[in-house]
Amino acid sequence: MDKIIFFHMNQLGDLLFSLPVLKAVKQKYPNIKTYSVVRKNLAGLLKNTGLVDKVFIKTRNLSQHIELISSIRKEKIDTALMFSESPETLLLAYLCRIKNRIGFKTAFLHFLLTEQAEKTGVPSINNNIVLAKKIGLNNVRQDYLDIIKIDGENEIKVSFWLKDNYLENKDFIIVSMGASRRRQEKCLNDNVWIETLNKLAEMNKNVVVTCALWEQEKITDILKNCNERIKIFCPENGLAELAALINKAKLFIGIDSGVMHLAASLGIKCIALFGQTDPEQVGPRPVKNHIIIKKNSAKEITAEDITEAESLAVSV
Repeated sequence: MDKIIFFHMNQLGDLLFSLPVLKAVKQKYPNIKTYSVVRKNLAGLLKNTGLVDKVFIKTRNLSQHIELISSIRKEKIDTALMFSESPETLLLAYLCRIKNRIGFKTAFLHFLLTEQAEKTGVPSINNNIVLAKKIGLNNVRQDYLDIIKIDGENEIKVSFWLKDNYLENKDFIIVSMGASRRRQEKCLNDNVWIETLNKLAEMNKNVVVTCALWEQEKITDILKNCNERIKIFCPENGLAELAALINKAKLFIGIDSGVMHLAASLGIKCIALFGQTDPEQVGPRPVKNHIIIKKNSAKEITAEDITEAESLAVSV
């Protein structure tokens, strides 16, 4: 095996779950050439890890899809490791004429795989560890710490933003309240966030609320009911810029999301808010380093739950 290509899933958290495998590949096979296929919004963050020699951008455009297949074929890659189970991914690897196609047997088009791994439950680091064993990796780490790197451009940009907002390094809390459009059941009630943010302000805490461009209007409306000292940060340069900001925070508070995993991967202590999902399987890694608030539904979590956890986090 002298070349390997990774087919990643589309969500931030799932990308982070795959990074321990990429790191293990580089450690065991230092001379191997590595490739990744990801969505555009994840590409910058992945490139900054230094674990991939070339990144291919996955799109839904048919003509670009044909171009992608052609580009991958030219590399004459012999092995594909598929974290994604989507029919599109398995068909893509097959059409790219990759000889060894390794993925999960639960994939719909699993018959297109040349080797199949067991999978339990939802995407997770543990499932990816099982997958990695199919290419001889037996010591993949169970966390994603110290893999994400902060690039100089975003480091400088965030430093100026903090200065302009009278904030200092490690003297503010990051709050992330949003979920992807398909995961809105993970969200807390808006009034819980309003109460939480106002209580934190009363406790003289500096708070920065982060959000994606598509949810900026909604988050701005929520913050109209909050203390004016609460800041909002919507990264113009995407996830790499968001990582640079989170890296300077002292604490993260947020729902089960990719942003939560990004904070955990940077070594920031998290107060992670869970409803129906299982933190033992998909919680911030390593789970013991963080404070988990788990209820039957995210709607049951209260502002008091969060502020009590914040006080505990500060005292530890």
